[in-house]
Amino acid sequence: MNTRIASIALLCLAAPLLAQSDQPQAPATPATPATPATPATALSDTGEAKVVISAPSIIRVGELARLNVAESVADSFKWLLVPQTPDFLVFDAGARAVFSARTPGDYQFIVACAKDGTVDVITHIIRVVGVPVKPLPADRLGKWIPYWNWGLGLPAEECARLADSFESIATRGLVGPDEWIKATDDGNRNALGDRIEAWKPMLDQIGNALLRQAENGGLSTPEQHKMMWLEIAAGLRDCEAFGPTQ
Repeated sequence: MNTRIASIALLCLAAPLLAQSDQPQAPATPATPATPATPATALSDTGEAKVVISAPSIIRVGELARLNVAESVADSFKWLLVPQTPDFLVFDAGARAVFSARTPGDYQFIVACAKDGTVDVITHIIRVVGVPVKPLPADRLGKWIPYWNWGLGLPAEECARLADSFESIATRGLVGPDEWIKATDDGNRNALGDRIEAWKPMLDQIGNALLRQAENGGLSTPEQHKMMWLEIAAGLRDCEAFGPTQ
């Protein structure tokens, strides 16, 4: 969505909310005890409208995303989704929403809220990624790692930590295969901790690929090891976006 359309959308959302918040309010009934303040009220010392959103930034096609603005300082909400999709539902008086997408892309959620004559508007983007393209058998290992992770769903932050470990090992100047094996085993355990069991399927896949590479003479020198470890690190970093998409 271009900037001009986004600006118009923000104005369209904010204007009716501001007009609504300027309307005279019915006097509170004196006999009714005041409702205890929610934790979100503390976010605005002045009592002005403020949108506070909890939502993912990346999901897969068909995955359900939950968006929550219940912690906002607001009396009312308005939502706009660009591009529109039928799989978007706002409920709980505008405080919550669910979303799913059938096609990859960036989806912009424009949320406006009003309180006591003030308005706040934010935009939150969720990137929807599609099914990875299956690499060819001859493709490099770095392409296979994100593809394997699509089925495993290993967290991006863990992928990044393990990538750091492989990059560090690649630059240590190791020589013999035993040195590379021990350094990698120690690095995996340090990077993953008690999550290493969850990573066993991925590590087995990587290990099998390295074994085939060694059998074909592709891991006979320290330089070949270094290049392959850097290749693994690059593949792990690509896992954050769930790999190439169709």
